[in-house]
Amino acid sequence: MENKNEVLRLLQLRFIGKILAAFTHEIKNYISIIKESAGLMGDMIKLGKKSRNEPGEYLEIIHSIEEHIEKTNDLFRYLNRFSHRMDTEISSFNVNETLEELIALLTRFANQRKISLEKEFQKDIPSMNNNPAMLQFLVFHFLEEKIARLDKNSRLIIKTESANGSTVIRIIPKGNLLDIDKENFTYELQDNVVRQLGGNISLEKEETVISVPLTPS
Repeated sequence: MENKNEVLRLLQLRFIGKILAAFTHEIKNYISIIKESAGLMGDMIKLGKKSRNEPGEYLEIIHSIEEHIEKTNDLFRYLNRFSHRMDTEISSFNVNETLEELIALLTRFANQRKISLEKEFQKDIPSMNNNPAMLQFLVFHFLEEKIARLDKNSRLIIKTESANGSTVIRIIPKGNLLDIDKENFTYELQDNVVRQLGGNISLEKEETVISVPLTPS
């Protein structure tokens, strides 16, 4: 048991590391775009560029800067919420918000594989009283596996629904699934995690179905 707990802790650290790596990479990209846009506007002013379209060009650059500042703020907000989910083991949370921030922080990995992450969340889904950090950790591993196995230009749908006092999360691949070495995916530990959440995992063809009670027993 001690060995399993140690492996679980190492996997959780790896999970946090990948999230932070994706976050810092995206922030660096946004800041570079903002810097380039500001530099372009500065060059236009220094050169005294005059044209009939000048106001429109400036406004277009300003809009691009504002857009990427907003994207940067969104990522900081997601990371802040992500980190605070580890403050308490059990808390009340909205599963859609929890998955939304996870998807936002994983988008870079999906983009590298040219895979589209799509959300189909049930509106007004009941709040859960469970371990949000552990749930994110569990979903991350299934998403990571599907991203690794899906062929390029595929889709990966993350769907939520409420049924019989539980929240159901469906991870649905839409595309050709490749055969890969699965040694990196620790299914036994995933089973252990879902048991800690009081839920269960099932497979329907290639679709992964995670069912977690609103309140663990």
